[in-house]
Amino acid sequence: MKNTQKIVLMTALLGASGLAFAGPEHRSHGSDARPSSQPAREFAGAIKQLDLSPDQQAEIESIFVASRDAMKAHAEASKALREDLRNLLNAPQLDEDALATLAEAEGDLAEERVMLMGTLAADVLAELDEEQRAELEELRAERLARRGERRQDRRGS
Repeated sequence: MKNTQKIVLMTALLGASGLAFAGPEHRSHGSDARPSSQPAREFAGAIKQLDLSPDQQAEIESIFVASRDAMKAHAEASKALREDLRNLLNAPQLDEDALATLAEAEGDLAEERVMLMGTLAADVLAELDEEQRAELEELRAERLARRGERRQDRRGS
């Protein structure tokens, strides 16, 4: 196995193991939202702030509705994978082959998540005009700035 592949697998494993040990009670602000659903929620929230025509609203709503089943299936698969990893890591003896299989599955889920979100975003953005896209980008920049400020506040700087 190439070093790059080993690094990617270890990164996925470390990230997933953190989720496995954290468990559902450690989600931010008591939310039941899955980590993979957060970008979709933020994107939908930003879209709702735009001045959309009724036709755009209907088309964008249909895009989100059409993606809902795939997103739900992805969330369920992700939850099952975290549970499998939690069980594996709590076993008396580590099964490295099973761990490698779970790491590969985590990589597959990450790829699927990127494809789902990329397709959703592209379909929604295709419904927006240039002015709306610029406003959406401005909202994104503001959200990132607020996130950076909150991060600094948590660090005490």
